[in-house]
Amino acid sequence: MAKGGYQRQRLQQKKEAERKARKRARRQKQFIQWTVGVVVLGLLVGITLVATLGGKKKPVANPSTSPSASTTPSPTPYYLIRGCTKPSSAKPNGKHYSKAPPMTIDKTKTYVITMKTTCGTMVWKLDAKLAPATVNSMVFLAKQHYFDNTTLPRVQVATGFGIIQGGTQSGTISGGAGYSYAGEKPAPATKYTRGTLAMANSGDPSSNGSQFFIVTVDSPNLNPDGKSANYTVFGHLFASESFATIDRIAKAQGPPAEAGQDLGISPNPAIKIISATVTVQ
Repeated sequence: MAKGGYQRQRLQQKKEAERKARKRARRQKQFIQWTVGVVVLGLLVGITLVATLGGKKKPVANPSTSPSASTTPSPTPYYLIRGCTKPSSAKPNGKHYSKAPPMTIDKTKTYVITMKTTCGTMVWKLDAKLAPATVNSMVFLAKQHYFDNTTLPRVQVATGFGIIQGGTQSGTISGGAGYSYAGEKPAPATKYTRGTLAMANSGDPSSNGSQFFIVTVDSPNLNPDGKSANYTVFGHLFASESFATIDRIAKAQGPPAEAGQDLGISPNPAIKIISATVTVQ
């Protein structure tokens, strides 16, 4: 090949090599730019997510039993005692009476009221010899299903004092079956020991009605001087199951039984008497 032709060929080869080198450089630059762009985009997405979620766990919506349920917190504590169940919506029968029932019980018999509640069963052994008028009234009301679906609206436990009170259809410690009667005056030195069944009154047994209380702990404060007992005793709890039930009820929490008064609490959720049935022994 002539010298001039050889030089031209070498020049063309050099130009071609330079062109290919420039092309490779452009592709490498484009690849680097694309890679950097992807990395930057990933960082931006990550920063956005962190800023949006604040690094916290994803919120979970709480289920609601009703789409219109209020989100306002309950103003009173809600404490379902272990061993108790939520009360049904069943209502008391609404019966009221204009006068006390006539005497129908046999004073020589033993009357037993089995009271099923949302916290267990209580068995009441009534003393017809000790308190015939009171036992007669309580047996009458139980047979009339007056206590069914009523609540135990007062639970109070303090030093030297512990009771569970019920006997109204109002859901409070006010009211009664509509009548009062002259209940039995207890012996002055009566002791209100754990498991005692007694009648609530307005200061004297002559105002007995349907309201009763169950003594949950030995309660000398119900007769503080030991000689002025004022609450008719008409029986006692019977069987260990009964005491387990009142011990559960005594754990109740809730708002005051009566606003502004030191009368214990009204359980929330309500503790209900499901049924009260009478048997005779």
